[in-house]
Amino acid sequence: MATKKAKSPELQFMEQHCKALKMSLKDLTVASLRSLFGHFYYIWRTFKPALGEKDGLKYYGNVWAALARISFGNAMKAFNLKEVKDLPTFGKIVQFCFTGVPALYLTRRNDSSEHVGHVLWCANPAYGPADNTYCRHEYYRQEVYLTYVYLWALIEEAKKTGLKEEILVELPSGRCRDGSACACQIILRTQDANPDRPLPEIADRFLDLEIGKQEPVLFILKKQKRTLEEQGPGSFIGFFAVDFLAWLQLNENVKNKAPEIYLQLWRTFPPMWAKDARLDLEIGKIKTARELAGIISYCEKKKYVGYQVTSAIDGTVTLTAEADPFVQVGGMLGAPPAYMQAIAKMDQYFVNNVLKEVKMDKKATATFTTHLAKGDKASELVIKVK
Repeated sequence: MATKKAKSPELQFMEQHCKALKMSLKDLTVASLRSLFGHFYYIWRTFKPALGEKDGLKYYGNVWAALARISFGNAMKAFNLKEVKDLPTFGKIVQFCFTGVPALYLTRRNDSSEHVGHVLWCANPAYGPADNTYCRHEYYRQEVYLTYVYLWALIEEAKKTGLKEEILVELPSGRCRDGSACACQIILRTQDANPDRPLPEIADRFLDLEIGKQEPVLFILKKQKRTLEEQGPGSFIGFFAVDFLAWLQLNENVKNKAPEIYLQLWRTFPPMWAKDARLDLEIGKIKTARELAGIISYCEKKKYVGYQVTSAIDGTVTLTAEADPFVQVGGMLGAPPAYMQAIAKMDQYFVNNVLKEVKMDKKATATFTTHLAKGDKASELVIKVK
């Protein structure tokens, strides 16, 4: 009788949060994919005006490079590799990294001098946020450049494990940049490759049309022959990892501005989520602390912190959370105490802005008395309506 494969720590971590948030693995996977690529977009939209286009793109690109290094390590572990000495081995790693995005990556050529991959579908932009058309187009023009950054970072990691040859990268088409393209082309060549060699033909096929009304990630996972249990943890943990890596870039490169810019990033979400909360909860004019607590806990759930709501005789309401994935993933990645302090400040700032959005900032208070990011056993938020 075959023994049942043990669940990975990452899957167990996600399942714990599924329970706390009262969400299924499928729903949390889909939601976290949207959050992950939405967060990328809003990081870029925050960095660019705050730091200027050159530095904003540079530090944003560094986030992608850091993720590439993490993905490379995961690929080495998955393939049980200690070294990467040739392009075909490196090509397998590239496909693995893109597959986990998730993306539908087809290797069309993988020999000693040339690797060609076609990306028929990618979660970015498929799960990115709806926003002003021009801003999105500008962003996706940059995303093709960031694919170079991602691949260059993978190459640097391969060199650390034995790859001697110089690898040239070419991206003649990218679906982010080229709206009519059926696939992104990833071309990797050694210096002795023949650049005039005909490339594999791109199929005249738009996968988006085949997906239709199906949930895209479920369609893609079926094509990849992978499961939600394999994809979900990476997408869920990735959201918090990206948040930490964005903060880290600010802290390392513009330390004096880092706290302000990080808060600006989290000013993005209260207008959207507070509006959704009022509609979904069918709350018009807020009259009680309980109603306000419902809106705040709804918004906190949008960033995957699950709160329990308890009311006191005096009319105050307390929200209590015994787990915070920002704190937990920060711990997994070895985040410094300064990041934990930033999380605590961000959370209070976030709640304050939810109050402003629902026009209760003059009529109520919502104050954290304890916070997991400060080392407390739970985060407690006390809400009072004057």
